[in-house]
Formats: sequence, structure tokens, C-alpha cells
Amino acid sequence: MNPFSRTQPEHPENYLHGDADDANKIPPAPRSAEDLTRLTDPAVQHARNQASTRQALWWLGGTVVGSAVVSLALALVARALGGPYCDAGQAAWLCSRDAQVWWGIGSAVVPVGGLIGCMILMVRKLQRYTRWRAWMGVFWVLVPHAMLWMTTTLPYAIIGGSVVG
Repeated sequence: MNPFSRTQPEHPENYLHGDADDANKIPPAPRSAEDLTRLTDPAVQHARNQASTRQALWWLGGTVVGSAVVSLALALVARALGGPYCDAGQAAWLCSRDAQVWWGIGSAVVPVGGLIGCMILMVRKLQRYTRWRAWMGVFWVLVPHAMLWMTTTLPYAIIGGSVVG
């Protein structure tokens, strides 16, 4: 009987495996005593799996909140700098064409960066035999978030605020 079989473990006390770990990449079976000593302790692996889920949820929250905070901060800076559009009464926040460009692009950096970072971390978790499915779920929440954020902010950079708003 294979001691590393997922169907019938020889030592169930070491089988700290949950339903969320069924899709984890299976580590290679040890072929020697040295390989066996290099295996990760099941309790350590279980802790890593649980930490991976918490990290994914924090990543999601940080990206969503960070998107709003950065966008608001950039808008406040644009308003504080002022410009011809605000002086003429055409705008209240993005007071110049330059402000529209850097606000539109700068506001999209956090959602896009969060999405790309999530992709990279998800693949790294998969390659290290750690729970990655939570990262896939976060990825699929961040995709529409990034798309919505970009379709809302980038038109200001592309065609200007007078046409958009």
C-alpha cells in the first residue's frame, strides 16, 4: 500500500487534509530515505494551507480598498492643484487635462496590479503544493473589479472629462 495515497492514509492522524485541498498539486512520491526526510510535516503543510486562504482574502480586501483609497487620494491632489477647468467652472475635481490623464491611469494601477499579483501568487502557491483555490476565487472577483475600474477611470485619460462627465 502506498503510504502517500490520498484515499486510504496509513496514519490518519497525519492526514490534515480538507476539501479545499483536493485540487492541490500532489508532491512527488519519495524514492529514498533522503527524499522522505525532505517532505513537509503534515501539520506545517496544514498551517500553510490555512494561511494561504487568509492571505488570499486579505489580498482581495486590500486590492478593493486600495483601489478606492488611491483613486480618492489622486482626486484630492488634482483638486488641490487646481487648474483651468476648475477656474472656468467646467470641473470640480480634475481641473486640467494633465490631471485627467494621470488620475485615469493612476487609478487603474492598483486594480491591475492586484490582479496581476494575484495571478503570480496563485501560480506560486500551486507550484509549492499549497492551497491555491482560494487565490483562484479571489482572481475571479478581481477580474470584474479591475475591468469595472478601468472602464470607469481610463476614459478620463483617453478622451477627457468634458466628454465623459
